[in-house]
Amino acid sequence: MGIADSFGMAFAKASKASGNAVPLSGGTLVVSVNDRDKATVTPIIRRFHDLGYTILATGGTHAYLSRLGIPSTRIFKVGEGRPNIVDGIVSGEIGLLINTPLGKKSQYDDYAMRRAAITHNIPYLTTMSAASAACDALIALRSRTPKVRALQDHIADVRGQEPDPGTPLAPFPGHLSKETGG
Repeated sequence: MGIADSFGMAFAKASKASGNAVPLSGGTLVVSVNDRDKATVTPIIRRFHDLGYTILATGGTHAYLSRLGIPSTRIFKVGEGRPNIVDGIVSGEIGLLINTPLGKKSQYDDYAMRRAAITHNIPYLTTMSAASAACDALIALRSRTPKVRALQDHIADVRGQEPDPGTPLAPFPGHLSKETGG
């Protein structure tokens, strides 16, 4: 869980806590999306490019991005030849993977990419919402330093109260404890 004053920073905290943090300094990302997601991914990839990422894209996605003036370099899917996406992950060239597979044809590629990404600790995003949120997280992290706050302090702020460090937290409703007779 990530709590912050902006969605981007909250997503950045949650991503880091889950071990799926997006590389802050840029690097190379691979994008391979189904036709249904191409229009949605375009502004997201443009933002990643503006943040300094080098874009590698599979055939159809590369052609689509190129037509719209977004610089990308074509990379092979697993079954198309070498070097391919898995080779790039294993070699450490790729730092982020955005992939929205669709249908039986993409199952083998998806499995191989996902397995390589997990094995090599590469963030792997499978929805346009997650890709956009990751971009928001990068912008937030580049503009300021994340702050750590206790959950009870955040709750006190929301309630408009001053946090009292000497008062123990009240149990959740339905929580059984010695103090509540449970």
